Amino acid sequence: MVSKTFVVVLVLGICSSLPELCHANAFLRKVNAAASGSMNKTDVQASLLSEIISTMGSAATEGRLPQIEDALRPMYIALPKNEYGNLGHVTVRYALHRLFVKRHGWFIKGLEPAGALWNSSSPTEILTDRVPAYVQDLVEQRLGGHGLSLHEVAVLASTLEHLVHDETKEHLDRAFKAHGWSSSSRLSSHQVTDVLETYFAVYVAGDFAAELHNDGPDGYHLTREMIHEIYPDWGNTQKWLHGVQRDFTREEVGHMDPSAPQQFDFEIITRIADKLGEGFGQFQDKECQQLKVDLMAHSEKDTGRVRLSNFYKAALGGQWQFAESIGYLRQLGALDESDSKDPSVVVTNYISALSNCIASSAFYSVCCIDACEDLVGHLEGKLAAPQAEPARLAALVADLSSTTVPAPRTLSAALLQRLDEIAASNGGAVPLHGRLFAQWMHHAFPNECPFPHMSSTTSPLTQVEWKNTTGEATTATRQEMQLVVNSLASRAEDDGEKTEDVSTIPWAEEEELLVIRSTFGSSSSDGTWWAAGRNIVFIAAFSAMVTAMVRSTKASGKAMIAESHKMYV
Repeated sequence: MVSKTFVVVLVLGICSSLPELCHANAFLRKVNAAASGSMNKTDVQASLLSEIISTMGSAATEGRLPQIEDALRPMYIALPKNEYGNLGHVTVRYALHRLFVKRHGWFIKGLEPAGALWNSSSPTEILTDRVPAYVQDLVEQRLGGHGLSLHEVAVLASTLEHLVHDETKEHLDRAFKAHGWSSSSRLSSHQVTDVLETYFAVYVAGDFAAELHNDGPDGYHLTREMIHEIYPDWGNTQKWLHGVQRDFTREEVGHMDPSAPQQFDFEIITRIADKLGEGFGQFQDKECQQLKVDLMAHSEKDTGRVRLSNFYKAALGGQWQFAESIGYLRQLGALDESDSKDPSVVVTNYISALSNCIASSAFYSVCCIDACEDLVGHLEGKLAAPQAEPARLAALVADLSSTTVPAPRTLSAALLQRLDEIAASNGGAVPLHGRLFAQWMHHAFPNECPFPHMSSTTSPLTQVEWKNTTGEATTATRQEMQLVVNSLASRAEDDGEKTEDVSTIPWAEEEELLVIRSTFGSSSSDGTWWAAGRNIVFIAAFSAMVTAMVRSTKASGKAMIAESHKMYV
């Protein structure tokens, strides 16, 4: 059986040249040459898929597949398909990003909307020391195919979840060793709590903990001692952790001998750690919601924006979390400078910014959950199509409520006109997965849906990346904040109520569609071989994010900056 490294590297290499699609004949020749006999296209498909499943372990995929498919189905049906009725490369990435955000609150590295981590020039070189030469030869082939079915996307998602599970086991094993135990030790309930708290303190501390780990086991204990300073909400997180452990134990005790002392092995404790990782995103989103409430208390009515002067005034008044510098807010895509004399902070873009994420894994970060996801998902479920007539969309949105927008409501003339304009520029129907409709949703739900910037106009960075790139702090000084407050004070109440009119609503006319139709190949006899390459594309779609994961893993040991980090969520 091939190693897990084989799967990772296979994934990395196959997509090193996608988005340039090409025929799979070269790959098929390699497969046939490697085999002692010949293989038909059905054998090739079955071999590739079974190799993934057997490598990761059948439990890694088969147990989760039904629920993952159910979670994906409404979105999958509504997403634009290629000419073969499947999801293409970019659409798979988009679908997986949304799935993991909704399922666990995970922002998988390499799947983020910003897309900055796609530019990996030679991903296979990273694992050169760990793979056989024949694998490196295989993974450098240029491949393409028909796209992915619902089932294949679900297998892809399940495989990624299993890779995260393996990482959890590795980190938990280090926590065991920090306490002087081995993975063969059996622990009491109290000891389980102790080791899980150590494990999870390192989990939420992220980069800070990674720096301390250079000291070995002592780094784990030091992180545990400092966690209240690193992560102010640790007390509530502890209570939640204890609840997860308690609920799991109640279920597990039913399968244990009640007369024997409760002892828990490494496998059982790993399952608890998995539940912690999978559930933390939903738990910590309560903090995000409170952050949103605090920010909206200073916002302009129904705009989804807070004047920068009010933003800094709140920070000067004691709400320390609202202190990002103008440069860093701009980099995050959270600063609206359409009025250059009176800039504002976009609430939704600020809440979902990288500054509010926890760098908890080499595979993903836990960020604030996108409140717009449920709204868009509702529309997808109702429409079951990638586009809709503007009147149909308007009717659905008018009946759609959020935490800040009641329903039913009457949509403004400005919103209806914008929707008609989007449809007019797209053949009479509104694409659900384009930038203009996302922008329209931002104005329909300004406190739930983020403003969608044009690609390449922003390049979000973490606090560490910003510091290392610019040499500047991510937070403004008190003097800088006071200067902004003083300079804009005279404009605070002078503008009066803005008239809601199409010409005065901030709007960028540029469209960017998720999928641009292209030709994938002819339907001639040569095209029959594309069926053999479908699972190749299945693997290929995974490559961009795994490339980013590997790069992130390498970078995780870099020195931590001295500046205090914002760990609000």
